[in-house]
Amino acid sequence: MIETYGASTIVADSLGFYHPLLSNNLSIYSRYPILETYTFPETISTFNFGGVKVDVNGQPVIVFNTWLHYLPDMRLTPTELSEKEILAWDDAGTRDEEIKAILSAIEPMLNDANNIPIIMGGDFNSHSHLDWTESTKDMFHHGGATVNWTVSRNMEDAGFKDSFREINTDPKNDIGITWLYDVADEEGDEELPTRMDRIDYIYYIGDKLEAKESEVYNSILGEQLSFKGKDFLYSSDHGFVLTSFVIK
Repeated sequence: MIETYGASTIVADSLGFYHPLLSNNLSIYSRYPILETYTFPETISTFNFGGVKVDVNGQPVIVFNTWLHYLPDMRLTPTELSEKEILAWDDAGTRDEEIKAILSAIEPMLNDANNIPIIMGGDFNSHSHLDWTESTKDMFHHGGATVNWTVSRNMEDAGFKDSFREINTDPKNDIGITWLYDVADEEGDEELPTRMDRIDYIYYIGDKLEAKESEVYNSILGEQLSFKGKDFLYSSDHGFVLTSFVIK
């Protein structure tokens, strides 16, 4: 979970799950015993990244939680520009530097991922090149743009699979919305069309893991959500991603 701040212990206690406090921003909850906690403060802030190793019935699995900076605001993507200009606009922020620092910090674990698989999820605050394709350029307010987004491309180049897009292969049919908010234009005078963005992800790497199902729930803060037969008030401004894995 992201941006849990003072609520993380309450959530863990209510679930009865194991729970190390990574930072006041990032929380991981596990029904499986936690063997080790990982942070890399010399490379990337614990506000942005951290993780645990869990014992899943004898198979260790590393789980990382991630938050990349929210600026530049993806809802303001200048789709009228060329792809090169859009990427320059995006990379003017720090997300490209953050993801490179993260992947550098965990490189030894990536090299051993076929023995100890890795799940890396979180709020990446960035679009995916798997969504902004030729087939979707005139959908979802993409404004005719196809973009090879830096963060998602870096994750793919590092060997990670995007679990949601692996299962839901056609973005035209299921873009996977996790962020629905309206946004004013840069002058604040006019409401722009509601964006339909996927900026929250569950990635994974390692031969011993296989994604079997993946869904996105895009409920809005303060609305009622029906989930697995229960209704409750949804208390996040993002939707959530749920991926089920099997260990092979």
